[in-house]
Amino acid sequence: MSSLEDYPAGTGRAFPSKFLPPSDSVTPQGLFSGVDADKVPVPLRYVLPRDDGVGLIYTDGACLDNGRANAKAAWGFWHGEGPNGQRLTAEDRLEKKGPYGDDGAQTSNRAELRAVIAALGFRYWPGEGFHKLVFATDSEYVVEGATEWARTWIRENWTRPVGPGGYDRTEVKNRDLWEALLGQIERFKVRGMDVEFWRIPREWNTVADTAAKEAAAAPGEAPAAFRTLRGINV
Repeated sequence: MSSLEDYPAGTGRAFPSKFLPPSDSVTPQGLFSGVDADKVPVPLRYVLPRDDGVGLIYTDGACLDNGRANAKAAWGFWHGEGPNGQRLTAEDRLEKKGPYGDDGAQTSNRAELRAVIAALGFRYWPGEGFHKLVFATDSEYVVEGATEWARTWIRENWTRPVGPGGYDRTEVKNRDLWEALLGQIERFKVRGMDVEFWRIPREWNTVADTAAKEAAAAPGEAPAAFRTLRGINV
């Protein structure tokens, strides 16, 4: 279960930024592969060789029959390796309600957002020595929304223009998850940790994608209420 204390709504005090790799051809695994042999954590996290306070997490969302009444959405993230080199992932179905009790549709966009929120809440990341987390995702919606569009949405009270001339306005979709995401980013910011997003090609994100798709295909109903997954030494 979750509470408002777990997911305070973001107010615009802090925003994430985009991660800029040294080249377009470098992959996350090629860049975040260095771990000081004397500092290997259990589990092993992916960090920059030149700064092991910068960590990498892959996230993705999936939705079967997206846009239909019987859609089934789920999220997944890949956060490290176990002692035997196994890839460590976390995944779950997308809940029917958001963190503040709002009804939420089963969509790929919500699942992609939910994956990042789940990953941020999984551990107290500054406690592992991180001053920055980089989220690798193939979702333009998440990357552009978090780093660019949300600034305008907050300034315009979570509305956006629609129709000819843009004189009419409508509420931004998935506001509850955007507010929860920005609230997490603000909370980590005051604890000395920044968040950045790296948009990667879909073919570089197969591990998180597979985790999300397998969770979406699992039998059973989606959870009714928003819930938090805590990682303990995993």
